[in-house]
Amino acid sequence: ACMNTEGWIALLRESADAFNQYRASHPDETVNLFEADLSFSNLQRVNFEGADLRRCQMQGCNLAGARLDGAQMDLANLRAATLAGASLRGVTLFSGTFQGADLRDTSFHGANLKKVSFCDADLRGAVFTGADFSEADLRWANYELDDLADADLSAARIR
Repeated sequence: ACMNTEGWIALLRESADAFNQYRASHPDETVNLFEADLSFSNLQRVNFEGADLRRCQMQGCNLAGARLDGAQMDLANLRAATLAGASLRGVTLFSGTFQGADLRDTSFHGANLKKVSFCDADLRGAVFTGADFSEADLRWANYELDDLADADLSAARIR
């Protein structure tokens, strides 16, 4: 029997460690958190690799050091979330928002960040190699242009 969304949420409420342990012992189970409300949860170092986080409410979450590689995150809300040192390699985050988020030293290697809002986000030290920023909004974000050297900024709103 596969875990349903409510089951995954219950595990996360218990702790990120409990969630990670369950995932480690059930490696073939897909994590489905579609439209889940995880706002203001402490999810430090959580393993969300390959998870379905579309339309997920994660505003104000502590996701520092979390692993979200390959996650589907279209329309996810990560407003004011902390993702310092998190790995979001290859995520798809169409029209998501990181408004006011702490993304220092976060890896967005190869991520699809089309139409994502990074307004007021802290992107210092973040890695964007091969990321697609088309139509992304980077106004008032804090970053070094060098960090974005390898990213596709076509049609991004920079200032």
